[in-house]
Amino acid sequence: MIGKEKAMLIDTCSCEGNVREVVEEITEKEIMVVNTHGHFDHTGGNACWPEAWMTKEASVHAKEPFAGIYKEWFAQKLYPDYKIHFLSGGEEIDLGERKVEVIPIPAHSEGSIALLDRKTRSLFGGDEIEAGQVILFVRNEAISLQELAKRHRENMYKLKAKRKDYDWIWPAHNGLPLYPDDYLNDYIALDEEIINGTAKVLANTAGFGFPPDNQAVPNPFLNYGKLYRVEKGVASFVFSEEESVYHND
Repeated sequence: MIGKEKAMLIDTCSCEGNVREVVEEITEKEIMVVNTHGHFDHTGGNACWPEAWMTKEASVHAKEPFAGIYKEWFAQKLYPDYKIHFLSGGEEIDLGERKVEVIPIPAHSEGSIALLDRKTRSLFGGDEIEAGQVILFVRNEAISLQELAKRHRENMYKLKAKRKDYDWIWPAHNGLPLYPDDYLNDYIALDEEIINGTAKVLANTAGFGFPPDNQAVPNPFLNYGKLYRVEKGVASFVFSEEESVYHND
């Protein structure tokens, strides 16, 4: 997002290549790197800059590469120990005649935020609202599925309260843009089914790039426990439930 004085880059991918070179082909303005949450597929390229902004919760694992090649990529970056500035939510970041509001919406990740750009009437939701599925098991904390659904539902209502300020939701994965009312309403309805114990579990987890749980090649997510998918309209969650509690170990 390019303002009159500086530009904001929302998330930086998984560290492959040099995202900074790509960004500097788009604008010569000072770049402010802001992360929607702390998973490495959103923070890996941060190390192309000396500093980045995210919530304190997001910072916990932001500099921890996924296994294998990601560690090699990260080690080659100029600023692997980049400075992190904390966002707490409620801030209004001024890019110069373009202000961006920071809205806390933690569920998929404890540190998640949405970014509201009223100038283009766009809401950037990270991984908390998307066209494929919201993954609910890659977490730092242990929490019941029902409590997590309550948290997600509260966030959807928070975003509905600002609905007059945006026309589209831009997710981090699986297609964009999204029409807000369909997704917000369907996710609220699905949250409520989970809370009430009436959500119907599908036969397979496959969809929108997420692997089936019975594929021949081992599903890399299965170390989180048995996986399940539930859907309602355009809303979908993939979650892991072990004694009704999530574990990230």
